[in-house]
Amino acid sequence: MDQDEIKKARERAVIDAYRPICLCNKIRKGVIVKAIQAGAKSFEMVSRRTGAGTGPCGALRCGPMIRSLLGEEVESCAVCGWAILKGPPPLICPRCGAEKEVL
Repeated sequence: MDQDEIKKARERAVIDAYRPICLCNKIRKGVIVKAIQAGAKSFEMVSRRTGAGTGPCGALRCGPMIRSLLGEEVESCAVCGWAILKGPPPLICPRCGAEKEVL
């Protein structure tokens, strides 16, 4: 890897860390990742440490994304690309309401 590639990788990492995960409480991905690195091993532990998932949507939007960061299986909505927890049908996207259309 040359210096330009290293610099671009660092810039992407910084930008990615500022990406909002919990829209209700304005909690960014970097905060979630730090909680996981500090020992939060479940969604409940991340939620207690960060406040993510405690907003008005009840973790419908951020829950699957946080769970995917924890290593749980998720699928992407074929309509909008939002993360949906893998599970028994019907899978309903919390963002756009599409049903069973996953990538």
